[in-house]
Amino acid sequence: MIFGVLAPIAVLATLALLIVLFLQRGREGVDLSPRGILRLYLYLASLAGIVVFALGLASVVNYGVARTVGNEFIYGGPGPVPAMVRCPPEAVGKGCVEPTPELIEAQRIQQKQQTDRRRDEDLIRGITFTVFGAVFWGAHWSARRGVGELDAMMSGLRRGYVMLGTVVFGLSTIVLLPTGIYQALSNVLLPTSESFYRQGADALGGGIVSLPIWLIYLRLVVSEFRQST
Repeated sequence: MIFGVLAPIAVLATLALLIVLFLQRGREGVDLSPRGILRLYLYLASLAGIVVFALGLASVVNYGVARTVGNEFIYGGPGPVPAMVRCPPEAVGKGCVEPTPELIEAQRIQQKQQTDRRRDEDLIRGITFTVFGAVFWGAHWSARRGVGELDAMMSGLRRGYVMLGTVVFGLSTIVLLPTGIYQALSNVLLPTSESFYRQGADALGGGIVSLPIWLIYLRLVVSEFRQST
């Protein structure tokens, strides 16, 4: 779920930032010199690295919760199984297959294997995205220092960058965290029959990861605006 929430928010917020900076060029906006364009790229690429890092870390959190509490808590219940309905006499031997206890058990095992695979895919995806995002962010952070980020600490570009991060992860937090908590409470508090599909709390990992990142960006943006005034 975090992919469907965080990625569109990041894209839309980035487009909004570019439009604002373009309209404000010459008034503490972004300058369109080669050095200014390079700085703009480095800031946007840094944010992209953090977004990818957050996506990966959310998958790792979901994997850890599923391992600790159970797959159904994150990925949902097994869903309905076929009822023990016998074939009518006229359909016997004409393609009608009566569900047997062995068939039902085989379907349960198949559903469990599918959930296990989904959980393990979360781990692999999480490690891959986390490592790649961290390396990508680290490379662009170092490049920002190399082109003189300290000389532009009060620039409109940097303030736009920290504001963009605050908006992206703030919206992700307010969408994913309440959704994940609601899903988790529903799984814990509401009784559910085995024949009824139970939705998992797959938004929980995204909300847990987005919250501290949002707080870090919020602290940065408040600090930036205090210094500018």
